[in-house]
Amino acid sequence: MFGPLNHVLGSAGKRIRVELLELSFQMAGGTDGVPVSVIEFVELLHGGSLVIDDIEDDSDWRRGKPTLHRVIGVPLAINTGNWMYFSALEKLHDLPLDAVAKNRIMAESLAIIRRCHEGQALDLAARVVEMERRDFYPTAIAISEMKTGGLSGLAASLGVALAGASSNLQKVFYSFGMHLGVGLQMQNDFQELKRGATCDGRSDDLRNGRVTWPWAWASQLASEHEFKELQRLLADSCSAGLHEVASKLLEIVAEACEPIIRKQISGAVLTLEKEIGSGSSEIMNQLVSRIE
Repeated sequence: MFGPLNHVLGSAGKRIRVELLELSFQMAGGTDGVPVSVIEFVELLHGGSLVIDDIEDDSDWRRGKPTLHRVIGVPLAINTGNWMYFSALEKLHDLPLDAVAKNRIMAESLAIIRRCHEGQALDLAARVVEMERRDFYPTAIAISEMKTGGLSGLAASLGVALAGASSNLQKVFYSFGMHLGVGLQMQNDFQELKRGATCDGRSDDLRNGRVTWPWAWASQLASEHEFKELQRLLADSCSAGLHEVASKLLEIVAEACEPIIRKQISGAVLTLEKEIGSGSSEIMNQLVSRIE
């Protein structure tokens, strides 16, 4: 078990969710640092989701290394990913909270993890070449809020809960983390599209026909003819032809992407400031700056 686990967790990730957890804890007045078991909960949960996601996307690379299922095979990788989910949940039993608070956090965590899987089901089922143009934007929002947004919201709300914050403040930080997570997904989708537009680039999202944020933006920016032509081009493309699809899609959305992403991220911070005051949210600016 520990060989595959080290392969996943030993890679250099951004650790955005752990940093969000720690900063939220600090902003809510927490002292002595976040318990190690809670940091491990976030890392294991996120890592497990990446293992399963890579299998479902048939991805070859993650964080500069071969994906786990390419190294040890799909059956063992599925087992490892699932083990990481359950091992993560066990960590919540070690929370330094009373039984009522601990049970509430466990229930909320399970609900968020369930919604992540529902979001993944939508992500896997929705196909660019089969959808109506009007459905792209709401589909992208739903996928992002249930998956990346949900895990980021959980990290933020868990941080303030550990600091003894009220349930209302936990909801405020969940909303902040969720909107920040949507911004992260926007950024990730945009970066993958840019990689796909390079001569030797590869895009798992395009190869699998996934509904990503660039497609959602193109559904609003492109003419009806341009958008249908993009869908047709993707439907007719083999893997070697995805570079052309990526280039044309990038040409439509390139100027709009970064301002939209910045607006999403800054909007999350502004919403937080309205609830807790601008002074406290300055702590979060270091994370936002790093994301940008």
